[in-house]
Amino acid sequence: MFKALFSLKEKLSSPSNQRALDWLKKNIIAGEGIIVSSKKRYCYPEVTGYIIPTLYQCGEKELAGDLADWLVRRQNGDGSFSAPDGTPYTFDTGQVMRGFVAVLDDLPQLVEPLKKGCDWILTQVRPEGRLDTPSTKMWGSIADDRIHLYVLSPLLEAGEKLGEQKYINAACKVLEYYSGREGLIDFNTLSHFYAYIIEALCDLRRTDLAKTAMEQVAGLQRKDGSVPAYKEKGWVCLPGLAQFAVIWYKLGVFAPADKAMAYLEKHQNKNGGFNGSRGRGANYFPKEEISWGAKFFLDAYSLKIRAAFDREVDRFSDAIDENDGRVREILDFMGGLDKKRVLDVGCGKGRFLRVLKSRSPQSDLHGLDISEEMLAFCPEGTKCVSGSILDIKYPDRYFDAVYCVETLEHAVNTEKAVQEMARVLKPGGKMLIIDKNIEKRGKMRVEAWERWFKAEDVMDLLKKHGVTAQHKPIAYGKRSAPDGLFIAWEGVKE
Repeated sequence: MFKALFSLKEKLSSPSNQRALDWLKKNIIAGEGIIVSSKKRYCYPEVTGYIIPTLYQCGEKELAGDLADWLVRRQNGDGSFSAPDGTPYTFDTGQVMRGFVAVLDDLPQLVEPLKKGCDWILTQVRPEGRLDTPSTKMWGSIADDRIHLYVLSPLLEAGEKLGEQKYINAACKVLEYYSGREGLIDFNTLSHFYAYIIEALCDLRRTDLAKTAMEQVAGLQRKDGSVPAYKEKGWVCLPGLAQFAVIWYKLGVFAPADKAMAYLEKHQNKNGGFNGSRGRGANYFPKEEISWGAKFFLDAYSLKIRAAFDREVDRFSDAIDENDGRVREILDFMGGLDKKRVLDVGCGKGRFLRVLKSRSPQSDLHGLDISEEMLAFCPEGTKCVSGSILDIKYPDRYFDAVYCVETLEHAVNTEKAVQEMARVLKPGGKMLIIDKNIEKRGKMRVEAWERWFKAEDVMDLLKKHGVTAQHKPIAYGKRSAPDGLFIAWEGVKE
């Protein structure tokens, strides 16, 4: 068990994505993988494999790496991975490959296990393009081989990262076979498994098929946001609903996705987990919390946050008055930045970068933001990339200065966000965090996922990750004096 970061009372008031992440972390068996469910406390390679990318995007890189190490030890000699019944499954092997690909850049030792797994998957590709599997016993009547489309994205990505054209060719061959198959997008299986098929089509750029499929799903969505587990049933499969939200967000169809998320948040358990299903007649893990319920909810929530910024891009300004207290704090604390490399984390449209560029034209300015729509407005001459504060795609000790303004509040994992910023900062480099004071919570309308902070809590995190800091209240907007809403944490890396 992992030590809780917050008290129970604090957890119950935490954002739902934070509670879902806490649930996952608490239900990992040390030295092994993640449990199947609250009642089946053993580890399953397939589930552990596809939870790795979720943990990674939530900033839990070390934990994701530990799970990958366990999976390497569980790999069969021929490269495959087995289900709990001991039989190798193509779907299971593909999901472990999904996990390996997600952490490959940080763990190059996974190259050979990844190749072995992909090579085994290729042995299951039939001449006509159908992707076979040694057994379907565990599927019963709730799934069929269409779910093998969900194996193709990791196979393609492995081919691209490893320079193995045979993986790419095989994935394209299988996609062509299933794309021409009659009834491919018929909603005639459990929503959880149906969503595997449609999300795969979305990721494989067959958005035409994915959109058609999701139109029929939208037609089944109820006023409360739920979608039946089967077309003719009344009960709801919760991970299936979360997966539908993922697909809608990926397709840019936001209204039904938001409704689905509202239903899921309403039916999230207090500890952050999700039962497999609910409603009269529900028979998919109805009385136990399943690990993939939290996984797909977190995936959907991440896309929800990104979509919120993309959708509201016009509401954000690309300029800011140099007399704004936040601007003054950056300029005063950072000092002269000419010939220095600077990172704005959560740069939005680059309003602070624009000021720095005018003040320090010889500086090397970089911006990072999750919204590509926002980045399109950043000033020329700055190097702006799409990415997360939890996964800053720069080398260690790369920047002379790092700052973030109203960005930390959006991170599902506050500590890992601070750790990432400290990682890319040079020793002696300056770090500045400007964010909101929890004592002023309620002063303004905020999104449900937004976190405000105690000054001491952020100070503790900075110290833990090698940054000596102090804090103070600062003014903002047209205010000439601080009113306590904003805090600036000024730090120098040891």
